[in-house]
Amino acid sequence: MEIENRDFEALKEEVTWLLRPGSRVSFKEEALRLSEEFMLVFPVLAALVQKARATYLEIDGVDYLLLGWDNNNGSVRGWLNRLEDPESHPYELLAEHELLLRNVGGIKENFNLFSESLSDNQEWMFLGSECSLGLGDYEDYYEMMCEDAGFDQIDSSDYLVFAEEANGARTMYDRRDGKVYLFSHDHSFDHVEVLNGQPEYSFQTFKGISGFVDYIEELALQWGRDD
Repeated sequence: MEIENRDFEALKEEVTWLLRPGSRVSFKEEALRLSEEFMLVFPVLAALVQKARATYLEIDGVDYLLLGWDNNNGSVRGWLNRLEDPESHPYELLAEHELLLRNVGGIKENFNLFSESLSDNQEWMFLGSECSLGLGDYEDYYEMMCEDAGFDQIDSSDYLVFAEEANGARTMYDRRDGKVYLFSHDHSFDHVEVLNGQPEYSFQTFKGISGFVDYIEELALQWGRDD
């Protein structure tokens, strides 16, 4: 049975595809608890999450954590995070990535942030079950681009995709050192720059972001600016 929840109502209004006819929703009486390690590794994110209204719920048998904040105009913005069994993760993740998922899960939906953010237009972020290795369907495209431009290819077989944009752009980290890259075949971003020695529409780096923890903390800063 659904109960009145302002954040959930805002989620349903913005993410109209979330519920199907006959979907079952149940709310749980659980309190948010963040580990000391999480707060030490992700201090900006921890502060943001601690300011949120946290609601644990189940939708059609799937566990979620809904985090809601108020915008300056009184509307609600938020994340719907899916909580997963680590055994559902097909690949080994960075320790910091695992730490993130153990504490708050991965972002399945985000809504109503009025300023630009790393979460813009993302289909999902950080979900262990959705992660993949390498470039997948873009391998042939990347090989062709490097051949045409005379560049050497990067071995991205150990690069783990942890976010995927609706246009196909993939954000990934090198599992050997945690460095973060964007692979995009078509973009107009001004917060990235072409990786040295690579074709323009292939590997990018994020300005001011080096590793996975940097990426998470920058995302949290962006979501905290509308407080």
